[in-house]
Amino acid sequence: MTRSAALSALIADGVFLAHEAQLQIVDRFGDHEHWDVDLATRQFRFTGPTPATLSLQLLGSAAPGPRSWLWGWANPSGYSPAIVGAATAARQLGERFRIPELVSGEVMFDDPAPAGEPEPGYQLGWDLSIAARVASGVWFGYSGRVEGGTRVWMLLEGLAFDLPSAPRVLRVIGEGLGTTTVGDHRRALASYTTLRGIPFDGFRLTLPDGVITVEFDQLGRIARLNGTAVPGPAPASA
Repeated sequence: MTRSAALSALIADGVFLAHEAQLQIVDRFGDHEHWDVDLATRQFRFTGPTPATLSLQLLGSAAPGPRSWLWGWANPSGYSPAIVGAATAARQLGERFRIPELVSGEVMFDDPAPAGEPEPGYQLGWDLSIAARVASGVWFGYSGRVEGGTRVWMLLEGLAFDLPSAPRVLRVIGEGLGTTTVGDHRRALASYTTLRGIPFDGFRLTLPDGVITVEFDQLGRIARLNGTAVPGPAPASA
């Protein structure tokens, strides 16, 4: 599907922090393919080697049959306002800035799954989840398959980011651009550093353990990243 310009701007605002959140999910829960949910109590559970129980927000689902995304607030099951709070925040943001993908209860996807994607509709779900994270301020998320090949998308509450480090930030920026199409790299980087509280002068990110310099090409796209470690304190003498 073709994105609206306003949705593309939201994706730029949130893509790096959303990707960092997903990396930290993997770090903390390892084999996180084992999970279950209780929608009545808003509980999400990782049931693998590192179990955890978290509160969830239901964003929506992408179904292969109708080839469409259905927002949680538009689901005919009639979920409670509490469980679709993040999805509702996305809709309200969409109403404010006239973003069609956020105000339409059902969003169609016609394109086949690109190479490397789990199934058709995955990219749309990821993009809309980024918009919902920006709208709600809940950054950690999870998606998993349910009956009939449908993939459900959720946000998970109660998790916090680790302190930023130069190696992790290099990875976040390098990989984040590969998760979706980011039209405005400068905006994406400025938004990320603001959200993470990382000093950024337009070309250099300053972190406690290093400095990352960024080079942009003539189109304003990130062309190169270079990291330089900051020497730690000298060991105390005996």
